[in-house]
Amino acid sequence: MSVDSAGASRRSFLSNLMAGSLFMWLAGVVAAVAAYLFPPDEARSSLGPQRVRVGPTDEIRLGEGKLTLVEEEPVWVVHLTRGFVALSAWCTHQGCVIKWDGQKRLFQCPCHEGRFDESGNVVAGLPLRPLTRFRVGEVDGAVYVSRLNHDV
Repeated sequence: MSVDSAGASRRSFLSNLMAGSLFMWLAGVVAAVAAYLFPPDEARSSLGPQRVRVGPTDEIRLGEGKLTLVEEEPVWVVHLTRGFVALSAWCTHQGCVIKWDGQKRLFQCPCHEGRFDESGNVVAGLPLRPLTRFRVGEVDGAVYVSRLNHDV
């Protein structure tokens, strides 16, 4: 191998390395711009990053509810005519786990006769505060729940 061909081969290697590096950098910039312009549905959602998937939207029929955990807190997700609502399953009186009664459209506390309407407002019993609300939404045919304030 002559000295000239060794120099040429080094030059072509460095040229290819530089072109490959430039191509990879350009691909990264294009991917970042595309991700910014066309974000996935979950990034556009107002639910935030700490959300919990409850299940497919058709799994919870109208008037029914499903109990799920959000950050170790039981939460009722109920399908109403106006959409889904998510409320803490802890009674605001003494923390008993409440139950959803689809027939009466009420949340009922089995401990001290507390009753809450479908929006979580107190309608009877000892509780003085309404149920804690959670953010609820639909993304790609599934119901998701998250806290209203992510700092909590």
